[in-house]
Amino acid sequence: MEENQNVETETTTVEETETNSAEVVKTFTQDEVNNIVKERLAKAQKGIPSKEELAKYNEWKESQKTQQDKYDELVKEDGEKATTIANLTMENEVLKAGIIDPDEVEFIVYKIGKMEGDFAENLKNYLADNPKYKKQETKATGVETKTNAVAKDDGVLAILKAKHPDIEF
Repeated sequence: MEENQNVETETTTVEETETNSAEVVKTFTQDEVNNIVKERLAKAQKGIPSKEELAKYNEWKESQKTQQDKYDELVKEDGEKATTIANLTMENEVLKAGIIDPDEVEFIVYKIGKMEGDFAENLKNYLADNPKYKKQETKATGVETKTNAVAKDDGVLAILKAKHPDIEF
């Protein structure tokens, strides 16, 4: 008999819920929606400082740094710049040596940068020991290229040069 009582109770609850949900349907006007959005934005922005307050805080934070902190920052920036300059100088040396493949340039800079001694001398020795990097293979693409410069003197140009050697063509 207890089972029958539980079933009846559940049925009643479901019917009451359906009745209540049918009554709660409400529509909002645009003004009401705008007011709800404004209220929620105000709550969300309540703890966020304005741009001016944030700028003042950053100013205050900067003023609280000690001379040692400022010096440490300058030393760190200087070190980063020196490292960048050194890396670019090494890359330049490798490029001057005739290596143009970016992956090979990066590898050679890394490899030789780890060696003791002068970078230029180490590069020279490394490339002498590893001639594969010096050879630049040209790959045929199947596309004919044309040059604008005249490779050989054609007949008319050769005659003019012969008759007028003082004029540069």
